[in-house]
Amino acid sequence: MATSSAPTQYAVNDRSEEKPPVAELRTVSKSFGDVVAAHNIDLSIAPGEFLSFLGPSGCGKTTALRMLAGFETPTSGDVLIGGQVVNALEPYRRPVNMVFQSYALFPHLNVTENISYGLRQRRPRPGRREIADKVDRALEIVRLSGFGKRRIWEMSGGQQQRVALARAIVNEPKLLLLDEPLAALDRKLRKEMQIELQDLQRQLGITFILVTHDQEEALSLSDRICVMRAGEIVQVGSPLNLYDHPNSRYVADFVGTSNFFDGRVELVSDGRASLMTDNGHRLKGRLGAGIGAGEPGCLSIRPEQIRIGRTAGEDSLDVVVQNRIFLGEHTEYLVRHETLGNIIVLAPRQSENEGRGFQTGDPAFLDWSDEAALLLKPD
Repeated sequence: MATSSAPTQYAVNDRSEEKPPVAELRTVSKSFGDVVAAHNIDLSIAPGEFLSFLGPSGCGKTTALRMLAGFETPTSGDVLIGGQVVNALEPYRRPVNMVFQSYALFPHLNVTENISYGLRQRRPRPGRREIADKVDRALEIVRLSGFGKRRIWEMSGGQQQRVALARAIVNEPKLLLLDEPLAALDRKLRKEMQIELQDLQRQLGITFILVTHDQEEALSLSDRICVMRAGEIVQVGSPLNLYDHPNSRYVADFVGTSNFFDGRVELVSDGRASLMTDNGHRLKGRLGAGIGAGEPGCLSIRPEQIRIGRTAGEDSLDVVVQNRIFLGEHTEYLVRHETLGNIIVLAPRQSENEGRGFQTGDPAFLDWSDEAALLLKPD
């Protein structure tokens, strides 16, 4: 006889109290023959946070995710979930669900059957009424109420993505793993789904872990970002921290867009320094971590921190506009300095409206504050 139960009540995301980590990677490494995909990864994941693994293809981010899911076993080190080592625990026994890039929905099943598939595989199997209530609640959360009878091939890409999310959350996992789930969507729909993912994560209070190579996606969604390179973690921090305080040129280049000028650090004082560029130009900025006077370095300046104008200041750079791209809220200029080379500038729409803007071939002057520039370790 089928049993009944009240709809699942999902916890509200609350980080006000310090809680034990929901998952950990402790000195985890993974090799495939001679190829080291992950090396000595140490990471603690807090309950209810939205964490992103960010990096280029082949950096180890998907391998880290698959070790949490149980699809890969560490060569060394331990994976913990809820304080317990789960290295040898099968994926279906872990309190984890995964949303794949391809969604991996069953085309021969309708929406309800896809969402309830995991529940129907449980032993002991929940009653029909309980399964129906959980599916209805999951559909309500992803705003697909009334779509239960719909066939997968009758739905748009965004709707299919919501079905995949509903199938994952219906099992009430401690961890929801997202393997580039928005990669196949067009830009406008991807933006909409990013907002929906954030709202969903806050509503459920489940820990979300996202793998992405899209820096904008990681910056907009995450509480913390784990930047990876060649199988290793190079920096972990909030989006704001990584953007404003990258620990290397690699992080500054991967998290956002920046202009870089190579040279040697000199005149270090009170967290400030100057850089003598390779072509003899002195630039000033904040001193980044792990770099000192006399060492090679590079100065990083974000395009939106640069002012472009028609009049010169005391330390202005005189440039010539090479290209102009209208981006709606900003105009992107590619300008060229005689010795420093090409520089990217983002001018806000408001400043463009105050004048006529610049055209290709126009002379211009660039200025930025010392506080906006950061001296970093070169790669």
